Amino acid sequence: MSKNSRNSRFHRKSDKNDIKLDEMRPKGQNSLKKAYGIKTHSSTTRPRSPNLLDHGRAQKNGKGHEGGTGWIWGAHACKAVLANPRRTVHEILLTEQSVSRYDIPEGACRPKIVLTQALIKNIPRDAVHQGIALKAAPLEWQDLDTIAKKDGEGIILVLDQITDPQNVGAMLRLCSAFDVRALVMQTRNAPPLSGATAKVAVGCLETIPVCLEVNISNTLERLKKFDWMITGLDGKTNSDLKTSIKGNKRNVLVMGTEGKGLRERVKKTCDQLSKIPMISNSMPGHAESLNVATAAAIALYEIRR
Repeated sequence: MSKNSRNSRFHRKSDKNDIKLDEMRPKGQNSLKKAYGIKTHSSTTRPRSPNLLDHGRAQKNGKGHEGGTGWIWGAHACKAVLANPRRTVHEILLTEQSVSRYDIPEGACRPKIVLTQALIKNIPRDAVHQGIALKAAPLEWQDLDTIAKKDGEGIILVLDQITDPQNVGAMLRLCSAFDVRALVMQTRNAPPLSGATAKVAVGCLETIPVCLEVNISNTLERLKKFDWMITGLDGKTNSDLKTSIKGNKRNVLVMGTEGKGLRERVKKTCDQLSKIPMISNSMPGHAESLNVATAAAIALYEIRR
């Protein structure tokens, strides 16, 4: 298919006052859609899927958790959303320069061609949007108990109050790379599952179940009942990860924040604590610890190999 024919419905006509979308309407619709820089409408600021469970009940019971809501931008993240049949997309914004780079699936909402200045009004000013941004309804995943009950070996990654979207996005990529069953976070200390998190995750937010739980310690206790071995990563213990996970088939890996590490009650709930052996010394000029995403990558590789 030629470039011109594939993107014929995106042609734009403009004058000094407005931007008109030409031939971007279903059959039988006569009026042209206009984009005057695109206003943000508060009624759709947090789009909701019609099938989404009551949010309060979802957080309480660990069901119907959201896998991203609000604005998502960037080529990989947006292409993954558009390719996901489980997503409901409410709005798609494209810059004129980016139209030829994206194939919008049949059945998706009609894209709006806007000026770059209009697109960045909906996202952080310094965001690398690559000419596309969209607003999608939240994803729903199975509750954690259903995922944990499934037979066979596997890995579940639990984050204890890790709130940096860059780290959480990187964790989602790791989950995809090492076939992790689910990523677990706390409801009140987790970054939004959209925006920067989705951008860093480069589309993995669409394929990795994210379970938001009210209490991490109680969640770990539930996982034990399904025959999962709970291993907390702690640099102050004497047991190294390679030894402690040997022979385990169903592993839950618990990661704490940089600096503070795992909270005390979470530590006590773990079956065991392990560390990644480091050669560097605890002195100026030496690495005292690893970035949490880097540590998770090493630990997940060790569990899988």
